[in-house]
Order: sequence, then structure tokens, then C-alpha cells
Amino acid sequence: MNRNLIITILVLAVCWVGMTAQAQEPEAVKEEVEFVNGVIAFQVGIPSETMQRAIKNHMGNLGFGAGLEVLTNPFTWGKRKRNSPLRIGGEVGYTYYGRFLSEVNVNGYEGSYKTSYGILQLNAILQVRPKYTEVVRPFIELLVGGSFYLSSITENLNIIESALGIESISFGGHNSASFNKGLAIGCSFGDPRKKAGRFTLRVSYNRGNSIKYIVRNSVEYDPGNNTLQYQVGKAPVSYFMIQIGVGG
Repeated sequence: MNRNLIITILVLAVCWVGMTAQAQEPEAVKEEVEFVNGVIAFQVGIPSETMQRAIKNHMGNLGFGAGLEVLTNPFTWGKRKRNSPLRIGGEVGYTYYGRFLSEVNVNGYEGSYKTSYGILQLNAILQVRPKYTEVVRPFIELLVGGSFYLSSITENLNIIESALGIESISFGGHNSASFNKGLAIGCSFGDPRKKAGRFTLRVSYNRGNSIKYIVRNSVEYDPGNNTLQYQVGKAPVSYFMIQIGVGG
């Protein structure tokens, strides 16, 4: 993403949040001090074109998963507890990007092996939002943390074997990590006078250094070492995330 575009979005969003914070709210709502905010969400990962070579699935190169965000109001940490537009916290989530099967000949025996993979995101968050709860409450976040490529290779069992409770054999996998930074914007919707969870929509962009991944359909048997081996590729981390959830 162009750096000037990110700066422009950041400035506009901060101005938007600042103007919204000036809106007048009923006194009953203003008196309620928010200590902790949390969101649990369904998420869709959308990798950039350069990152798609690490994905290459049959789901349009998209990923699906869930995420959890927990934020605290730093102005409640001391003796004088009050509302503020700042939140500090973090998020954790996992996005499943699919699997591929490899038919491998092991000493004359044809076996099927399944490689599953996904991305774990773990970020610290600094959020700015209107000071008081409104029907529509926008926010903007700065993110810093890591994106972790996680994969596993297991024996692919058929339906009968699975029904009999036979456990598949694990052959390890390949994991790698990327330090990333990002930006997120979104808003929550709901009646500020009710304690029920609010509907939340969030869009984020993460960008970092490269991750290493298992090249699709590269799993094969190495008779010399009597192990499964695979090729490792490299791709930069660059993806959007759309999240729809419940929380405040």
C-alpha cells in the first residue's frame, strides 16, 4: 500500500473520530466509565498478489477464521478513573487458508498426505475512538506484531479409517514468522443505552517481511533419510483482513 495513501487515511480517520467525539450524549451514558472493550469476530483474509504464491488455494486465494481483540482504557489504570478516546491492547486470530494432497510412493506403497496451512496474527494495538458511546462509533488503530505461517503434514485417512477412529500420523510441517505493521479502521453499531454486545465491522491491512512456506505439491519421499521432504518458498507478508463480529 502506498505510504502517502496510508498517511492520508490516518489523518482523515483521526479527524473523523475527533469530530464525532464532540457529539453530545445523554448524561447517563457519559457517566459510565469504560474499563475494557472486546470483540470476537469472524474474519476473511485477502492476501495481496505478491503474497498469493504462499497461498494458492481453491477458495479464491482467500482465508477464513476467527479473531479476538481485547482493549483497555489507560485512563482507568490510576485512581482517577475516567473515559478517554484511547485504548491499548492486542489481538490474536487464526486464518485457515486451505490444504493440498500429495500422492507419495514410499518403498512401493502409494500413500496420500495432507498439508494444511494458515496464518496466525498476533498484534499489539493502539486505538483512537470517540470518548463516549454512540449509535455509530468509529475507530482507527495502529498495529504492530507478527504474522506466523503454520503448517502440518499428516497422513490423509479415508472415510472408513476415520470412522474407525484411526489416528493419522503426523510428519511435522514448516513454520515461519514475519514482523509486521498495520493499520485498521472500522466502527461499531448499537444502542448506547443497552448493555448488549454491539455489531462491529473492522478492516485492517498488515505488511511485513517475508515468510517461508511449503511449496504446493512439493512433498515427496526421501529414501536416503527415510523421511518426507518438501520445497520451501518465500513470499512477503501483505494482506487485508475483513472482520465482522460482536463486541464494543
